[in-house]
Amino acid sequence: MSSTPPSLPSTPPALASPAVLPPLGIASLSLGACDHHSLADKLAAASEHGFSSIELFDLDWQHFRDDYARTNGYGLPCSEGDAASVAAAHELARLCREYGVGISCWQPLRTFESWVDPEEERKNRAYARGVLDVLPILGVDLILCCTTTAPAHQSTPSLDKAVEDLRWLADLAASYSPPIRVMYEGLSFGTHRRRWQDAWEVVQKANRANLGLCLDSFNTLALEWADPYSPSGRLSDDVDDKLERNMQELVRKVPGDKIYLYQVADGRFMSPPMTPPTDPSVPRIRPWSRSHRLFPLERSLGAYLPVDRFSDAVVATGYTGPWSLEVFNDSLGEKGEHVPREHAKRGMEGLRLAAQQAYERAHKLYDFLLELASRK
Repeated sequence: MSSTPPSLPSTPPALASPAVLPPLGIASLSLGACDHHSLADKLAAASEHGFSSIELFDLDWQHFRDDYARTNGYGLPCSEGDAASVAAAHELARLCREYGVGISCWQPLRTFESWVDPEEERKNRAYARGVLDVLPILGVDLILCCTTTAPAHQSTPSLDKAVEDLRWLADLAASYSPPIRVMYEGLSFGTHRRRWQDAWEVVQKANRANLGLCLDSFNTLALEWADPYSPSGRLSDDVDDKLERNMQELVRKVPGDKIYLYQVADGRFMSPPMTPPTDPSVPRIRPWSRSHRLFPLERSLGAYLPVDRFSDAVVATGYTGPWSLEVFNDSLGEKGEHVPREHAKRGMEGLRLAAQQAYERAHKLYDFLLELASRK
C-alpha cells in the first residue's frame, strides 16, 4: 500500500460533529429491476430503512409513467413532457410525500452529447427538454448527464462540441422555476471521456453556474485501480500510488460546491478472474460494472475497492451534499417482495458505515492539524 499521507482538506468538513452524517440516498435501480419491482415498493423499502432520497432511474420512471398511462386511459406510447407524463409525475410526487422520501436527481441522460448527425442531436435535445418539463412537478432540481456511450463513428471526441452541448443543456435547465442544475459524469466505459478529469474539463470550459460534477467511486476506481480480469484484481503493482496522486489532484482542482452528488459503490473481487468480452462493441469494464457492483464495505461478499480513499478525497474538497448508492448487480433481477427491502437494508448498513468512518477520519485529521498549528 502507498505510504503517501492522505490529502489534507483546505477547510474542515462543514459538520458540527462526526456523528452528523450527510443525507443518505440510493438509486432506484439499486433496489430491484423495474421489470419485477415497482417504484412504490422501492419507495417503501427506502423509507423503511432510513434513506432520505432516491435517484430516479430513467427505466423506473418510464415503467411507472407507462403503467400510470395504461391504467388511467392515456394513449401509448408516452413521450416525456406529454399529458400522461405530467399526470404520472404528479402521482409519483404524491407517493414520495406519502413515504417521506425525496428524489435527489433524475438520471441519466445516456447519449445526450457529441452527436455528429444533426437529427440525432435534435432528438436527444427534445428528449432532454421533455424530461426537464416534468422535474419541477417531481420537486427535482438536479439532472445527471453522463459522458456519451454512442458509437465512436456516430459521435465526436471534440471538446468544443461537448462544451456546446452541455452549455445548451445547462442554459435550458436554468430557465425553469426553480432553476435546475446539471451534473456531468465521466462514465468508466464512455466512448470519448471516461475520467473525472475529462468531465471536469468540459464543466470548466462550459462555465455555467448550474453545471457541476457527479463523482462516482466505482467509475473512477474501476477505470484506474481495479482489473477484474487479473488474478490480483488490480491494474498494476503501483496502482495505490497512482490513485493517491489522482485523489490529491481531485482535492486540488475541484471545489466541493461544484460536486453536485457523490455516488458510492464497491466492486466484487473476481476469483477466478473474469474472461474479457470478445465482442469489440462491448467495453471491457461494462460486464463487471453491470453485474458485480456491491454496496460499500460488503467484504464478506468480496468487496475490495479502496472506496474509503475516494470518500476521503471527496470530503476533503469541502463537499457536504448527499451520498447516494448506485449499485448494479445480478441480484437486482431476482423476483420476490423481499428484494427491495433486502437491498435497502444492505445498502443503508454499508453507506452509513462508510460515511461515518469517512467523517471520523476527516475530523481526526483536522483536529491533528489544529494541534500542530497551535504548537507553532
